[in-house]
Amino acid sequence: MTVAVLAAWLAASSQNYRSPKGDTILRGPYGELVSVGLEDVPSGAPAGCLPLFTLAPGYVPTWGEPQGQPRRADRAQHVAWLAGAGWGFPAVVTVAAGQSMRQACTAACIDPDGDIVGIPEAAF
Repeated sequence: MTVAVLAAWLAASSQNYRSPKGDTILRGPYGELVSVGLEDVPSGAPAGCLPLFTLAPGYVPTWGEPQGQPRRADRAQHVAWLAGAGWGFPAVVTVAAGQSMRQACTAACIDPDGDIVGIPEAAF
């Protein structure tokens, strides 16, 4: 149940692929991990991008265009579903505008000391 498992899944889900005729189908990032502090209020992201806020250090987004990916709301819901489906993803909290990660964890009754990922409420 680590952020590293989610990071590996995001990388695999963001790879280009080939059509049946051999053409390259471009795919942008499925979502991007963004390191934030527990008391920080996460900032926004460019249109269409899915920020996944984590307390784990070292994740800096590139904000690549998510071309070839499903709608942002569908991607947010899918990540949340996978977190509860036993894929080894960290717990997911919904982060409202102006809310810190600690506030989001408290609202969701989730321990902020564990592995967690915050998804902006607006993404849903």
